[in-house]
Amino acid sequence: MNPHRTLVAALSLALAGGARAEQQPLTLDDALAIAARQNPNLALARADADVARADRTTSWAGVMPRLDLTSSAGRTFLGASTLSSINPITQQVLPPSGAQDFPSYSLALQLSQPVFDWKSFRDVSRASSAARAAQLQYDEAHLTVAFTVTQAFYEVIRQERVLTVLEQTAARSKDFVARADALFAAGRGTRADTYSARANLANDLIAAEQQRTVVTQARTALAQVLGETGGADLTVVPPASLDAPGVPTTELPDADTLFALARTRRPVVLAQRQLVNAADAAVSSSQGGLYPTVGAQGSYSRSGTNLGGEGGVFGNPTKQYVAALQFVLTWNLFEGRSTLAQIQRNEALARRAGASEAQTIEGVSKEIIDARTLAISRARQVALAVDNEKVATEALSATRQRLDAGLTTQLEVRDASLKLTQAELALVQARIDHAIALADLVRAAGGSL
Repeated sequence: MNPHRTLVAALSLALAGGARAEQQPLTLDDALAIAARQNPNLALARADADVARADRTTSWAGVMPRLDLTSSAGRTFLGASTLSSINPITQQVLPPSGAQDFPSYSLALQLSQPVFDWKSFRDVSRASSAARAAQLQYDEAHLTVAFTVTQAFYEVIRQERVLTVLEQTAARSKDFVARADALFAAGRGTRADTYSARANLANDLIAAEQQRTVVTQARTALAQVLGETGGADLTVVPPASLDAPGVPTTELPDADTLFALARTRRPVVLAQRQLVNAADAAVSSSQGGLYPTVGAQGSYSRSGTNLGGEGGVFGNPTKQYVAALQFVLTWNLFEGRSTLAQIQRNEALARRAGASEAQTIEGVSKEIIDARTLAISRARQVALAVDNEKVATEALSATRQRLDAGLTTQLEVRDASLKLTQAELALVQARIDHAIALADLVRAAGGSL
């Protein structure tokens, strides 16, 4: 795997199928894909983005037309009258009447369309910026989880390779025991040398056994990041780039170039800009409370004592109806200064969003400088560790030959073996640390270098 590839692209490799087959070796791409499906932090960020999109949809309700249909059916009851009354249409005097009741039906349709509502219009802009910010924060969570998975993945490789080095050290100690026994039998060594060789072997075996526990802990930590249970038997496949011949290059883009890239594609930086836009729109929206609103309304209604038929409510719609078309202006002239207080509050939140954006940009700049410096240093450490391992290997081989010739002691051989073990461990650490440092630099820059 190319260590410079974008981590977001790797996360997008999430498969639609079922769970990973048990005991199947896990590549880094596999781990990133599993995390994309199962990591709880990503699930939380995805839910936040979904909520923000729903809020954006809701905000459009204030500027889109609204159509209401209402209908009712029942009876109207009139109590007995003890006084005469005048028919308003015929002007006839009506005598007192007894109690009566009759069916009552109604049907109404009303259409409303905002024409000018500054608060609602600006609220759409605020919700849209907030939704974009939430999506970018989700993308930032992708980057963070990708790096966390990469770090945990390489930690498993680190501990497995440390175990391999310790097992090889134990194997050399076992060979030293055989050599010490042979030299003692030939009269060229002492009994103390054989005891010392066996004690060294026991110590190396103990160290290897302790390291097996560390390997299991690293595997379960990776499983936890992936959102899986267990993980003690998890196996990983090291990326090919980790064992590439030669030493890694220290040539990386300069900090200014990386920072320019981050400003255009690092999700957390872009999200902060959208949050500033949302805060500014919120200020403008709250200022809309000082302005009037204008809306158009159209209504159509029918009512009567019959449900159907010639004069019924659900009869001929061109007869016996009441229709209205009007423009409505609403202007709140005073509401206890709550609008002014809301404006002041949103202005303070806008200033806070601007300060947060500046703080984020400064933080990303520091991340890039630190990650780039560390990646270069790790590459140099790998080169030094490679040379040191070669020297230690040659030194152990020469010491063994001197021991066979009776020109040195078992103690010097043990010392040379320990130096080789230390050199091998240093090389393992340097290679893993360099790979993690590169992944961190990719994260800080917001994608591939």
